[in-house]
Amino acid sequence: MADEEKKQEGQDPVEDRFSRLIKDVKKGLKDIGSTAVEKAEEFGKIASEKAEELTKTGKIRLDVMQLKRNRNKVLSELGSEVFDLHTAKKLKDLEKSDTFKASIDQIKSLDVEISDKEAEIERIQEEEANEPEEEAKS
Repeated sequence: MADEEKKQEGQDPVEDRFSRLIKDVKKGLKDIGSTAVEKAEEFGKIASEKAEELTKTGKIRLDVMQLKRNRNKVLSELGSEVFDLHTAKKLKDLEKSDTFKASIDQIKSLDVEISDKEAEIERIQEEEANEPEEEAKS
């Protein structure tokens, strides 16, 4: 009976159902679209934070590698000096050598720098690992 009334008013009941179906589909697509945008923003933020962490730690790792190369160079020079003194039967003069003392001090200094840089990498990684936990609490 309602269909007949709508026909008399000039509206087709099938057309009306189809119109409602289209409206529902449009609404569903909008909901899906907004959810997809939210998820994309969330994943983008996570990727950006991870890239930032990798950039920070990557630079520090390069610094550590350079410090280790410098340390190895100083050790090599020190070893060369010790070998030369040993060959010349003057190894007892090693303690008196200014370059020996400077090399030892430089190696100790480089060891401290390397240790500090490695600790900084660990700190950054721990901070990044703890951030998701802090965001979950918020």
